[in-house]
Amino acid sequence: MLTSNWAKALEPNITEWIHEGFLEHPDSTTEIFDVLNESSAVIRFHDSFGPRIIPKSSEAAATQLVSRQKGYETVATPQIFKAKMFASAEMVRWNQYREIMDDAKDLGRSVIQTLNLFGNSALIEAFTSTSTSYGDSKPLCSTSHTRPDGGTAQSNASSNSIALNETNLEIAILALRQQLSGTGRKLNIGGGNLVLVVPEALEKEAVIITGSQLRSGTADNDLNWYKGRVNVYVNPWIGSDVTSMANSVAGSDTAWFLLVQGQHGLKFVWDQKPVYKSWQDNDTDAMYTKVYFSCQYLWAHWYGIWGSKGDGTSYSS
Repeated sequence: MLTSNWAKALEPNITEWIHEGFLEHPDSTTEIFDVLNESSAVIRFHDSFGPRIIPKSSEAAATQLVSRQKGYETVATPQIFKAKMFASAEMVRWNQYREIMDDAKDLGRSVIQTLNLFGNSALIEAFTSTSTSYGDSKPLCSTSHTRPDGGTAQSNASSNSIALNETNLEIAILALRQQLSGTGRKLNIGGGNLVLVVPEALEKEAVIITGSQLRSGTADNDLNWYKGRVNVYVNPWIGSDVTSMANSVAGSDTAWFLLVQGQHGLKFVWDQKPVYKSWQDNDTDAMYTKVYFSCQYLWAHWYGIWGSKGDGTSYSS
């Protein structure tokens, strides 16, 4: 026989089962993004750049004033997610705890899948012209990022969508190392802390290129220069079997990315981490458990990121 507080007694079990479901998949946002906590209705990041060089001068000449160049602003708003599950008094009275447990675990699984799909929309849509975040109004990987100082536009994407191989990985690294700031200053990044982000379909190729003891695909036993310099992250949330949550763009089995950890501008901002609340509806003799969270992904700048669609097609954006 049920007591009047049957839902309250069940709540700890449901919370535990939700967490078990949540933990069945790793959180990829912590592998890629700079994860921040900022509870705000509007999220803002301001970009600015120091002078490219110190100007020449001469004896007794006046000192020229130099100042920071104002860059672009990134503005975003948190995305709210919420859902609830149901358990009836009859399910408890009839000992249908297995069904309740499965429902609770499924809720937890849905939370972590939502976070992974939503956050990785940044990479899935990296070549989608309508998907923008940084103030230059360009996609994450663009062939024409405009410079705030009016200088020559820059590219952090392959214009002919080169496939992942040993030679092309070197092209990507050189492109990263030659990136300039908004005032044309050499950023001097890409010499270390490199992460090669690939879908599951490119895992084997990525590991062979970066992890072989000797240089892959050669017969002369050259040193594998990439070993120990480039780490591989196989991202299960960017392949052709998934679709982005932001704009329903299909993932890709050929696209690949090179990131400079600690330097890139990808950010995942928590407004509210997942919270769970349960209540009993005495009119319907039911218990509801609700999950609520609020977050947003963005890029505060494109530096330290390079990407290729990997399918050999022409690309410009």
